Amino acid sequence: MGAVPSRTRTRRADVLIVDDEADVRRSMSEILQASGFSVVEAEDGDVALGLLRESDYGMVLLDIRMPKLDGVSLIEALRELPPVIVHSAFSLSSEERARLGSKVVEYLRKPVSPHQLVSAVQGALGAGAGP
Repeated sequence: MGAVPSRTRTRRADVLIVDDEADVRRSMSEILQASGFSVVEAEDGDVALGLLRESDYGMVLLDIRMPKLDGVSLIEALRELPPVIVHSAFSLSSEERARLGSKVVEYLRKPVSPHQLVSAVQGALGAGAGP
């Protein structure tokens, strides 16, 4: 009997936006799409967890305070993650920052300006990456 082929993962989008506030997701998505990025949105950590297990993303733009599965728990639930930018209206506790460790490449405080958002995403995707 032959070997079973491994499941290949394809890159679904440049950015996965995870936020429980629909207006915030929509605004960030519109800004990033206007800058040429492909975007997928998730309304909570549970949905994002499923998406991250199914497909690859260039980076994750992640709210920390969400119902069901918060951002810190989402990060801890996955072994491999693309670069993560945390965006939150709240300051993170020292315990939360310690739990996130080096998995987070940048922290943004809401509200985030369009320029700051695009610049952070370009940085997370790497020099010369993206559109």
